[in-house]
Amino acid sequence: MSTLANAKDVLQLIARLQRGVTVTDVTIELGLAKSSASRTLSMMAEYGFLERDVTTRAYRPGPVVMEASWQFRAAHTTASLVEEELELLVRGSGYTGYVNVLEGSDVIVIHMRTGTRSLQVYTPPGSRAPAWASAAGRAVLASLPEQERAAYLPVNFSDPLGTEPQSLEELTTRIAQIKTSGWALSRGEYVNGIAGISAAVKDPNNGQRYGFGLAIPCEELNDTLVTRWGTAVRDAARRVGKRLGDPFWLSFQDN
Repeated sequence: MSTLANAKDVLQLIARLQRGVTVTDVTIELGLAKSSASRTLSMMAEYGFLERDVTTRAYRPGPVVMEASWQFRAAHTTASLVEEELELLVRGSGYTGYVNVLEGSDVIVIHMRTGTRSLQVYTPPGSRAPAWASAAGRAVLASLPEQERAAYLPVNFSDPLGTEPQSLEELTTRIAQIKTSGWALSRGEYVNGIAGISAAVKDPNNGQRYGFGLAIPCEELNDTLVTRWGTAVRDAARRVGKRLGDPFWLSFQDN
């Protein structure tokens, strides 16, 4: 394996572990010989890609990486990255795309982009829905720590509109599924006849969480579309999350 490929793997390892790494970490996690691991880390430190903590002796991102990261953050906001990925999803699918954020116990639409298909879903910015009853909302809830999530869950489940969770136990199961798959699905729940496929990312600067994805008429939805666009939405969120340093996406593993 080339030195450049090793360096890439080391930086990805630091991102995944969310801490500095040692020669032992690189040897175990990346399967490199100890001599190769040591040489790679030393060279990366020599050229400024890494620096060594004087106390722990672990290697962490160095000035070259930090400067490039600062330049990236200065040029991009979380919202702009999400909207860029949403544009690609809408262009590729032809369906309407939405970006939502939590407001109280609801999710509120802050951005909408219509597609090219003859049948479009139209829910204008400012529209809101209970977080637990929508794909975007459940995606956001799944990204929250368990203790924080409890504040957004309903006391009572009533007036079902579709296949939304009918109990706290069912909602908890659905959230666990989202954490495993990386994306959420709703079928004609809060808005009758409309399905949603969403994922969520966290802004590391202010903690804001964005749920985004596609709205699809239920009559057009089938298992093939669910898998295709669920995977596409998940991958879009993962790209944004990794670029931002969202802990959920840095540690996310495909199953």
